[in-house]
Formats: sequence, C-alpha cells, structure tokens
Amino acid sequence: MILKILSSIVILNFFFCCNAQAEKKQKINTKFNSDYFKSRKKFYGKLTPEQLKNIRFLIGDELKIELDENKSILINYHQYGENCYVYKLNNKDAEKVIDNTINISSRISEKNNTEDFFIYSDDAFNVERYEKRNNFVKDSGFFSQTVFTLKENCTAFFILKPNGEFLKQYGFDYFTDVENFLKSR
Repeated sequence: MILKILSSIVILNFFFCCNAQAEKKQKINTKFNSDYFKSRKKFYGKLTPEQLKNIRFLIGDELKIELDENKSILINYHQYGENCYVYKLNNKDAEKVIDNTINISSRISEKNNTEDFFIYSDDAFNVERYEKRNNFVKDSGFFSQTVFTLKENCTAFFILKPNGEFLKQYGFDYFTDVENFLKSR
C-alpha cells in the first residue's frame, strides 16, 4: 500500500510539477497589471483510470473524507504568492471576498455535481482569516508540494472530474473558468 501511495505521489508530481519559487520577494504586487497577468497560469489534461483512482484516494486521505467517485472535486487554494490582489484589502473587504468565494464555489458545485473544498497553506497572507473558518482546512504540505507548486499567485484552484480530466489554474476571480470546465463534457 505504501508503495502505491509513493508511486501516486510521483505521478502527482509528474502531472503537476512546476518548480516552486524558493525565495519570497518583499514587495507584493496587488494590481491587475502585466506582472499579475503573467502569474495566471493554466494546466489541464486527463489521467489514466489507475492514476485517477490513486489521486482521488490521496486527496480523500489528506482531507480525511471519502470522496464520491461520481462527483468532480474542486479545491480552492490560498497560499503565499508574489501577485495577490486580495492582499491590499482591509479586513472587512477581505472577509466579504472570502464569503463570496465560498458562496460562488458552493453554488457552482451544487449545479455541477461537484464537491468543493477550501484549503490554505500556513504561509498564506493573513492566515488568521482562514484559520477561524470551519470550511477551510489547513494544508499539511500535501497540496503545496504536489498540486499547487507555483508561488507566483496567492489563489488557485484544481478540478478533477470523474473521467480523469483535470484543470489547475492560478489567479484571482476564476469562477467563469471553473463553471465552463465543469459544464464541458
């Protein structure tokens, strides 16, 4: 079983591998400018049935839940990133953005037979905003090291469909892309 898990981690790294940037810059870009738009990245593909089974097991194990194999998975991820529009928001506005993210994700997920999750890394900006919320789970390092390896943007998502198709995207305000991918056959 351990060999299967280790091989699955290698598979995850193969599909999601992008070298994470080791050093954090002091200056955080909070504007929608060319640097921000360069930080928006998108990765997609399709896993084999065996890879799909292993990855779904690993995600379920990490989140300590049993995933419905007939539903898509949507992971909303918050982390440190050199480009972070929400970093400039005051606490009240940031809380509204988090609430809107939860509401929109939940609505889209319900309409598209999807389980949605909210994960944050321990180096996410204003981590206390996520720590106090019941629907946010702190990343043990699993997602940071295997799925969300780029640190150019502070928000990202990952979708895995029951057929093995996946989409990972970095950047703020991504729900149009989420909905379009979930609706595609």
